[in-house]
Amino acid sequence: MKTTSLEIRMLDQLIGKSTRQRTAAPTVGINDMTDAEFRAYKSKLQADRRAKVKADAAKGSLPFDAETTRQALADAAIAILASDGPGADAIRAYLSSVFVEKTGVPFTVTARAKAGELKVKLPTSR
Repeated sequence: MKTTSLEIRMLDQLIGKSTRQRTAAPTVGINDMTDAEFRAYKSKLQADRRAKVKADAAKGSLPFDAETTRQALADAAIAILASDGPGADAIRAYLSSVFVEKTGVPFTVTARAKAGELKVKLPTSR
């Protein structure tokens, strides 16, 4: 079914944008770009990503990366050990497997977590 110009104008009025602008396909695909165009394209994407990361950081949002994820998991383990909640036994078992030669480590870590000596490092929303 072919859309008439009257229908397009009516749609433009309802939507508020030109449907032709909204559905326009890119003029060049990534595979059709020259090396210089592709580098410029990737550079713009990277600049946009960095600007988003900077804006998120300005709002107080933590980055989602390996370091922050690892710290969040460590904070969760400390909280679970401190409350002796579900999963505390698994955390102690893991600590035992890491510190094989030091049998008291899991109990020492648990005691320190319960005493508040091990503090969480990342801010929480609660």
